[in-house]
Amino acid sequence: MIKASQCRAVLILGASPRISVPIARSLHRHGIPVDIASFQPEEPDIRSRAVRQFHRLPTRRQNPDAFTAALLALARDEQFDLILSAGDPSLRALADLYDELSPLLHVGCPPPRSVARVLNKSLTLETAERCGIRVPFTRTIASVGELDSIAPQLRFPVVVKPEKKGASAFRIFYFNTLPELSSALKSRDWGSVLLQEYCPGVGVGVELLMHKGECVAKFQHRRLREAPATGGVAVVAISEDPDPELVRSSVELLRALEWEGVAMVEFRVERETGISTLMEVNGRFWGSVSLPIMAGVDFPLYYWQLLHGENPLVPDRYTVGLRWRWSPGCLERIQSVMFRNAGTLAPKPSTVTELLRASADVSPFIREALWSWSDPFPFFAETGTALTALLAGVLKAVSRRLMPERVKSYAGSFSRLAPEARPAYARLCLRDALGLGAANGRRPSGNTPQNAKSFLFVCFGNLMRSPMAEVMLRHTLAEHRVDGVIARSAGLHAVPGREAHPWALAVSRELGIPLDRHRAQLLTPELVSSSDLIFAMDFENLAELEARYPTARNKIFLLSRYAEGRQRGREIPDPYFGDIETTRRCYSVLGECIDNLAREIASSSHLEESLPPSP
Repeated sequence: MIKASQCRAVLILGASPRISVPIARSLHRHGIPVDIASFQPEEPDIRSRAVRQFHRLPTRRQNPDAFTAALLALARDEQFDLILSAGDPSLRALADLYDELSPLLHVGCPPPRSVARVLNKSLTLETAERCGIRVPFTRTIASVGELDSIAPQLRFPVVVKPEKKGASAFRIFYFNTLPELSSALKSRDWGSVLLQEYCPGVGVGVELLMHKGECVAKFQHRRLREAPATGGVAVVAISEDPDPELVRSSVELLRALEWEGVAMVEFRVERETGISTLMEVNGRFWGSVSLPIMAGVDFPLYYWQLLHGENPLVPDRYTVGLRWRWSPGCLERIQSVMFRNAGTLAPKPSTVTELLRASADVSPFIREALWSWSDPFPFFAETGTALTALLAGVLKAVSRRLMPERVKSYAGSFSRLAPEARPAYARLCLRDALGLGAANGRRPSGNTPQNAKSFLFVCFGNLMRSPMAEVMLRHTLAEHRVDGVIARSAGLHAVPGREAHPWALAVSRELGIPLDRHRAQLLTPELVSSSDLIFAMDFENLAELEARYPTARNKIFLLSRYAEGRQRGREIPDPYFGDIETTRRCYSVLGECIDNLAREIASSSHLEESLPPSP
């Protein structure tokens, strides 16, 4: 054992308990003091006998400058000897601050150029292909507007992942069809994502410690259970003898990436054929890091020794067949089975079967990821949090099942809106539910259709409703020789330059006013200020418009104010989530509204008699 007085403390950046605590315990057992720091609000404060002190840093994504200043001050004040990452966000932070940190202490990652190749999944897969390693079919898109161009190449099922590890809040999603994928990309602000072919098989992790291009230590595990049940992180795993071919491929890939230090290379291996496919590279300590430590391969200690010029004594063999369990993850897996979302891949597993498997996984012969008789608090703290989340999931699922579909739709829109737009949206929905919908579509005051010269139609993406309203108004006024009126359209979340939706194109051609030349444009303050009247299509559009442009509130209205009967003052739903028949019904309502609006525009002119009577 190294005497604590002979070495300075190590700082672990990142507070995921299943990663940070095993690293801390490994080093603490050898007399090395350890602190943990977190800059992510969702991570818990960690209390452990192996942790000397826990530090809470400013949130990096909200205030990067404050985070940088706090981390550098902490490194200087505490005089740490080494900083290690316990997660992709912390690995990204270390790479970004590599030049600033290096003069102060050992940085537990390679130079930024190597880290960038691992954090960017596209670059990792491209490097693997050059090494002759099989990779899944993968494409990167930055927005839903790019989906149409690559749709013919996609192989469903498709897995959606963040393009850059540690830069996004979501992990992975699965989709079986193009409409499901398109709807999700439209409704969620994911940014740049990878669309990847789903690869069946079991997850196999090859863990390596690289030093000067050579493999110093190796370990392999196979996943027995994952959370969520459709595929994700390991929650039950078993140690295996290293597969020579997988180890060879992994070492070759890490050399090509110029990687130094610890890494886990993850594969999917088909049981029937034995074909292995590379999934990703985790360039830091992984979630099941306690498993190799239990089996006799102490990666944290070996890495510390290498960084301090020592030669680690790595055993030739380790315990094979050792089973490992992460109990909070097992609870998350149960929750994913009980309350599975639509659009996942395989048929829903039997809840009873899953509970029976879970009970078998509680066997005392399976080692617990965080349990320690001398340091029990981390296990109880994380398991308690997981149980609370499971209970919350049960209550949420029950409330959703009892909630009408319309209320669910309103709840989804409410959650998407910015906080400042939510009160207006709630008010609109409440008035509509009470039968006061006409008040939501109040008639314009001040600027009226009779004296307005510029009209702006707004919807979500400027792909279906607003462009059709624009061309309908132009067409109707042109038919009756009304000049001097400007009609435009835009989308609150439009992808500039995107063509109209295929259903919109088809129905517009049926109506004789094709949208073939339409290209989406994003709503801007200039468009708002230069328009006399602005018409929204639904409550979400209206609330967001009023919140973004409060000074223009008196000229923002619902287009449905010009509808007839029960539709007046209510929403014109987005047909994007329907089909071509839904689009036809939507355009029928739009046509009615535009006819009535055109009548008002022409009412003060000598051309009024040229318009047909209102139906």
